[in-house]
Amino acid sequence: MARPGVSLSVDYGADHLVCLARLVAPQSPPNYQEFETPLMRSEGVSEVIEEVAPTAMRGKEISSGSFQSGCNVGAFTDYENVSIMRATHECDPDSPVRDASTIIIFKRDICPKPKPPVNVTQPETSH
Repeated sequence: MARPGVSLSVDYGADHLVCLARLVAPQSPPNYQEFETPLMRSEGVSEVIEEVAPTAMRGKEISSGSFQSGCNVGAFTDYENVSIMRATHECDPDSPVRDASTIIIFKRDICPKPKPPVNVTQPETSH
Protein backbone atom coordinates (compact mmCIF):
# COMPACT_ATOMS: atom_id res chain seq x y z
CA MET A 1 0.00 0.00 0.00
CA ALA A 2 1.57 3.25 -1.15
CA ARG A 3 -1.22 5.29 0.48
CA PRO A 4 -4.51 4.31 2.09
CA GLY A 5 -6.61 3.01 -0.81
CA VAL A 6 -3.71 3.14 -3.30
CA SER A 7 -1.82 -0.04 -4.19
CA LEU A 8 1.55 0.12 -6.01
CA SER A 9 3.17 -2.72 -7.95
CA VAL A 10 6.52 -2.43 -9.69
CA ASP A 11 8.35 -4.32 -12.47
CA TYR A 12 12.13 -4.12 -12.24
CA GLY A 13 14.80 -4.37 -14.91
CA ALA A 14 17.83 -6.68 -14.76
CA ASP A 15 19.66 -3.83 -12.97
CA HIS A 16 17.06 -3.95 -10.15
CA LEU A 17 15.78 -0.44 -10.96
CA VAL A 18 12.15 0.36 -11.77
CA CYS A 19 10.95 -0.14 -15.34
CA LEU A 20 7.19 0.06 -14.82
CA ALA A 21 4.95 1.09 -11.91
CA ARG A 22 1.19 0.48 -11.62
CA LEU A 23 -1.16 2.24 -9.21
CA VAL A 24 -4.54 0.60 -8.65
CA ALA A 25 -7.13 0.39 -5.92
CA PRO A 26 -6.59 -2.53 -3.53
CA GLN A 27 -8.72 -5.65 -3.89
CA SER A 28 -12.43 -4.92 -3.90
CA PRO A 29 -14.49 -5.80 -0.84
CA PRO A 30 -16.49 -9.05 -1.16
CA ASN A 31 -19.85 -7.27 -1.66
CA TYR A 32 -18.46 -5.00 -4.42
CA GLN A 33 -20.35 -5.06 -7.71
CA GLU A 34 -18.30 -6.56 -10.59
CA PHE A 35 -19.22 -3.78 -13.03
CA GLU A 36 -17.99 -1.05 -10.65
CA THR A 37 -14.35 -0.01 -10.89
CA PRO A 38 -12.83 0.68 -7.48
CA LEU A 39 -11.50 4.24 -7.36
CA MET A 40 -8.64 5.90 -5.47
CA ARG A 41 -8.22 9.33 -3.91
CA SER A 42 -6.78 11.54 -6.67
CA GLU A 43 -4.59 13.47 -4.23
CA GLY A 44 -2.97 10.24 -2.99
CA VAL A 45 -2.36 9.07 -6.57
CA SER A 46 -0.72 12.41 -7.46
CA GLU A 47 1.53 12.13 -4.40
CA VAL A 48 2.64 8.59 -5.31
CA ILE A 49 3.29 9.60 -8.94
CA GLU A 50 5.52 12.44 -7.69
CA GLU A 51 7.41 10.04 -5.40
CA VAL A 52 7.88 7.33 -8.04
CA ALA A 53 8.60 9.68 -10.97
CA PRO A 54 9.46 13.14 -9.60
CA THR A 55 8.80 16.05 -11.94
CA ALA A 56 12.51 16.91 -11.98
CA MET A 57 13.51 13.47 -13.35
CA ARG A 58 10.82 13.18 -16.04
CA GLY A 59 12.58 15.43 -18.52
CA LYS A 60 10.96 17.66 -21.10
CA GLU A 61 7.34 16.95 -22.03
CA ILE A 62 7.22 15.50 -25.55
CA SER A 63 3.48 15.10 -26.05
CA SER A 64 0.21 14.63 -24.24
CA GLY A 65 -3.33 13.71 -25.03
CA SER A 66 -6.53 12.32 -23.62
CA PHE A 67 -9.67 10.50 -24.63
CA GLN A 68 -13.07 10.15 -23.03
CA SER A 69 -15.66 7.39 -23.11
CA GLY A 70 -18.69 8.31 -21.05
CA CYS A 71 -17.44 9.23 -17.59
CA ASN A 72 -14.06 7.55 -18.09
CA VAL A 73 -11.08 9.68 -19.11
CA GLY A 74 -7.64 8.41 -20.11
CA ALA A 75 -4.78 10.91 -20.10
CA PHE A 76 -1.32 10.20 -21.49
CA THR A 77 1.78 12.35 -21.07
CA ASP A 78 5.05 11.38 -22.72
CA TYR A 79 8.26 12.87 -21.27
CA GLU A 80 11.90 12.34 -22.22
CA ASN A 81 12.45 9.79 -19.42
CA VAL A 82 8.98 8.43 -18.60
CA SER A 83 5.47 8.04 -19.93
CA ILE A 84 2.49 8.39 -17.59
CA MET A 85 -0.98 7.05 -18.36
CA ARG A 86 -3.71 7.98 -15.86
CA ALA A 87 -7.33 6.78 -16.00
CA THR A 88 -9.98 8.68 -14.07
CA HIS A 89 -13.75 8.61 -13.61
CA GLU A 90 -15.12 12.12 -14.14
CA CYS A 91 -18.90 11.83 -13.64
CA ASP A 92 -18.52 13.57 -10.27
CA PRO A 93 -15.67 16.06 -10.89
CA ASP A 94 -15.95 17.42 -7.32
CA SER A 95 -15.30 14.00 -5.78
CA PRO A 96 -11.82 13.54 -4.27
CA VAL A 97 -12.01 9.84 -5.29
CA ARG A 98 -11.74 9.71 -9.11
CA ASP A 99 -8.63 7.72 -10.10
CA ALA A 100 -9.09 4.23 -11.57
CA SER A 101 -5.46 3.37 -12.47
CA THR A 102 -2.09 4.83 -13.42
CA ILE A 103 0.84 3.31 -15.27
CA ILE A 104 4.31 4.89 -15.24
CA ILE A 105 6.75 3.56 -17.85
CA PHE A 106 10.42 4.36 -17.41
CA LYS A 107 12.36 4.83 -20.65
CA ARG A 108 15.61 3.06 -19.94
CA ASP A 109 17.53 0.87 -22.40
CA ILE A 110 17.43 -2.11 -20.04
CA CYS A 111 13.63 -1.98 -19.73
CA PRO A 112 11.37 -3.86 -22.13
CA LYS A 113 9.69 -1.59 -24.65
CA PRO A 114 5.93 -1.58 -24.02
CA LYS A 115 3.58 -2.30 -26.86
CA PRO A 116 1.47 0.72 -27.80
CA PRO A 117 -2.06 0.49 -26.34
CA VAL A 118 -3.59 1.29 -29.73
CA ASN A 119 -2.37 0.45 -33.20
CA VAL A 120 -2.66 3.43 -35.50
CA THR A 121 -2.65 2.68 -39.19
CA GLN A 122 -2.21 5.16 -41.96
CA PRO A 123 -4.72 5.05 -44.81
CA GLU A 124 -3.36 3.56 -47.97
CA THR A 125 -2.72 6.03 -50.74
CA SER A 126 -3.07 5.16 -54.40
CA HIS A 127 -0.17 5.87 -56.70
